[in-house]
Amino acid sequence: MKRSLFGIVVLITLIAIGVISSNTDKRSVDQEITTAQVTGEQEIGINEGNVAPDFTLYSLKGQEVKLSDYRGKVVFVNFWATWCPPCKAEMPHMEEFYKEYADQYDAEILAVNITSEESSIEMVDKFIQDYEITFPVLMDTDGMQSETFATITIPTTYVIDKNGIIMKRLVGPMSKERMIELASSTE
Repeated sequence: MKRSLFGIVVLITLIAIGVISSNTDKRSVDQEITTAQVTGEQEIGINEGNVAPDFTLYSLKGQEVKLSDYRGKVVFVNFWATWCPPCKAEMPHMEEFYKEYADQYDAEILAVNITSEESSIEMVDKFIQDYEITFPVLMDTDGMQSETFATITIPTTYVIDKNGIIMKRLVGPMSKERMIELASSTE
């Protein structure tokens, strides 16, 4: 009896994993199809080698920021949240890179806060002040950009070259050294 019950539990677990995996894969494929469009020779999408989808978001101060306005620069588009421990760990590294190397590598950081997952905008403002962040922090209030860029795990960073092409997608925290390595590889 116990073996039969154990077998049933294992079978149900395997089926559940298969269904979840299938839905995740399908969502990933659907995401690629819906975000991929052809523009000239380059395809717009979220994969390495694609032109990054353009977006317009607002900073906490209400300034409108468009990704395409940063063509000609290496752009780190970083998706994050205040409650995320790895996001907290990488912020000082990102700030150091920004202050010490952004000009040298003609780079910009656009930290896209997934505001739809925050308890309040005030928490985001406090985080920015506490960590003394000076690079642009944008508010994804409806979660559309994190969805467009298939951000499941945070932090997730897209490194975009000076022509708007996605060079790298990184999941997990970045170090200053890794950012220098990535920015210098676009030269």
